[in-house]
Amino acid sequence: MLIRMGQGRRGEPEKGWEKPPPKRTPRWVGWMVGGVVLVLGIGLAVMLWPRGEGEIHAAAAPVAEVRNALEEAEAVAQAFLAGSGMEERLRWVRNAEEVRNRVADYPSAARSEVGEIEKMIGHGGGTTAFAVALPSGEVRLLEVVDTPEGPRVDWDAYARHGTATWEDLWSGKAERAVVRVFCEPSTEYPEPFDDWERWTTFRLSSPDMGRVALGFAEIGTVREEMMKKVVLGSARYRQRFVLEVVRHEGAGEPLFEIVKCRAVGWIEGERPVEEIWAERPEAD
Repeated sequence: MLIRMGQGRRGEPEKGWEKPPPKRTPRWVGWMVGGVVLVLGIGLAVMLWPRGEGEIHAAAAPVAEVRNALEEAEAVAQAFLAGSGMEERLRWVRNAEEVRNRVADYPSAARSEVGEIEKMIGHGGGTTAFAVALPSGEVRLLEVVDTPEGPRVDWDAYARHGTATWEDLWSGKAERAVVRVFCEPSTEYPEPFDDWERWTTFRLSSPDMGRVALGFAEIGTVREEMMKKVVLGSARYRQRFVLEVVRHEGAGEPLFEIVKCRAVGWIEGERPVEEIWAERPEAD
């Protein structure tokens, strides 16, 4: 029976990717295989993880150097949040001229509301992340990244910017989009993605979505292989990604094929991360 969006935790993500076996096997075999896969997945994810993306870990650097970097990053974040208008905020933004053309598409909360830093939640790999509380009660992730011009805010990530709204994706007005979402394992395989030997299912969520969706990556692609490894190596099997998705009609709900993994985390690099994965011998 199909579970409706927004009801509970779709596909029991804490169970990983449990696929229906072709025939009954002893339970202990499944446990043993699952344990081996999990250990290998975590190890490989750590080895292959792109620096500066995804979950942020403490930097291995002298204490004074780290303290100075944190203070500088917080000062930039505070200046960005205190900006009274678009131009003032753009002074503290990464890729400001590119961002200028899409600021109008950002939600008003990310565009102009003055928030307060609640805490620093991660530092490493050239990125410092802060939890920012807005007057509405919403909490947003603000990330300051190292650039040749010094530390700068990634406003696209703060706004969770996508090339189409989720309302348009739900309705079918938009058929394809770049989105920023959380991904977790799912065990659901509704039509037309019911061939579990061809597809891996991800549970997609975001504060901007209003409900939960299912995304499908084709088995045998570097994006499917590496996204699984990254998710299995993440805390609570949950990770942020920038994805390009294509909408498909399902039985009563839209479903989304994942056609490109652009970034682990919500900060895009100069190239899609799956292109970098494909060039690595380890990804073969």
